[in-house]
Amino acid sequence: MLSSLKHSAYAALALSLAACSGTDGAPGAMGEPGTQGAAGAQGGVGAQGPAGPQGSASPVPTPATTPTAFKVRIENVAPWSVLASGVAAVPMGASAGGPIGSGGAYEIELNAGKRQSLSFVSMLGESNDWFFAPGPDGIPLYDATGAPNSGDVTSQVSLWNAGTEIDQEPGVGDATGPKQPSPTFGAPDPDPTVRLIPAVAPLTGGGTFTLPAIASMIRVTLTAKGDGHFVVRVENTSTASTLVTSAGARSVHLSPLVWALHGTPAPFFTPAQPDRGLGLELVAESGRFPALTQATSELTGFATPISPGVWVVHASGEPLYSEGLADRGLGLERIAESGNVGPLSAALKAALPTGASATGTFDTPVGATAASAAAPGKAYELTVSAKPGERLSFSTMFGMSNDWFFGTAADGLPLFDAAGAPRRGDVTHEIFVFDAGTEIDQVPAIGADTGPQQSSPDQGANDPIRQVRLVSPGTYAPTASAHLRVTLTPM
Repeated sequence: MLSSLKHSAYAALALSLAACSGTDGAPGAMGEPGTQGAAGAQGGVGAQGPAGPQGSASPVPTPATTPTAFKVRIENVAPWSVLASGVAAVPMGASAGGPIGSGGAYEIELNAGKRQSLSFVSMLGESNDWFFAPGPDGIPLYDATGAPNSGDVTSQVSLWNAGTEIDQEPGVGDATGPKQPSPTFGAPDPDPTVRLIPAVAPLTGGGTFTLPAIASMIRVTLTAKGDGHFVVRVENTSTASTLVTSAGARSVHLSPLVWALHGTPAPFFTPAQPDRGLGLELVAESGRFPALTQATSELTGFATPISPGVWVVHASGEPLYSEGLADRGLGLERIAESGNVGPLSAALKAALPTGASATGTFDTPVGATAASAAAPGKAYELTVSAKPGERLSFSTMFGMSNDWFFGTAADGLPLFDAAGAPRRGDVTHEIFVFDAGTEIDQVPAIGADTGPQQSSPDQGANDPIRQVRLVSPGTYAPTASAHLRVTLTPM
């Protein structure tokens, strides 16, 4: 434009100069030709001509309007394998912790749900590394009909070899519990695997030892108290003549026991595999329980499955829920209480929320062939398309709860940064655990109206606080990042 204007001005100036000329001198007298008058003075510069027409404007860049495709991965990374755990260290009637001799007992009180089991480990104090425990599946706390079990369950308890130390005659060998000079005294076991001890037990140095019956050393009973509450009593049933050794008969002792409530098997050991190095060896060799208690505590939590979910891409608004307001009745309740995406998906497709550009569902974990929940170690993947300024909202059930769900902030997760570039990488810190405010909260996985325990999808009393809200740390301390990893990958 500037070049065009200069050219027009220059042309006008040239035309003005060309229009100016000098004047002629006066004519000479009649009769003789007059002489040529002197040349007139050169005329002045004329006025500047009008400006030329304005040139055309240069193109102005406009924002990109081509959508960007994103792969969104929602992975269940919950690390826990135990629902509840603890230690029974103080014998009934005692004021301090310690092993139990004849007639002594420990008790455990716990709440449990259907399809959950109890496991524990307790040292046979007179051995090198033998311990009492149920098998990998534990002791079921409910029967096949869903009724709580009660009564004597000793038949489900066995004596196990930890495979960490040589096996000597109980109560006699110099590395057995009563004889060892230090807790770690004793050579390694040539067979380093956890295994059942047969009725006639082979000893490392040769010979065998005939075990007394399990029930003559330990008795385990369950008492169902109602509403999922149980008391477990572990008693020492031995007498002075129970353990028959080359050095004479004697009673036995049981160490404090570490226990775990679990829904998946083998919380403490796997038969035919070496000890895991988490503290079982310390219990089995010397009754020391703190290490195993701590390790089990770190494996304790609600490793909930996550349900199929609903997603929305939007430039504005809060398409799925608003904090502090009641559920809108479009189907979020069905996701939060039972993982059913159908009603909310249908409602969104029938009337896409203001500011939204697309909606959909995710329901089949990666590698699966049918729709299902995603257990720990599994993931959902979905692909969405968005333009700069658009965000992603989604919700998926916290499967072990009454009505909790994982989701983005109400106004969504930004898919682009402030400069309009697609975001990439881990965005888990922008995912939260919400309470839908539709049903009262109970202990996850254990309460009768939680996802794993309810007999119908909408079972449970109404929440007196009818508001969608964040689950408070006082109600449930772990954050969403303890359960999920959410990543964005522009494609």
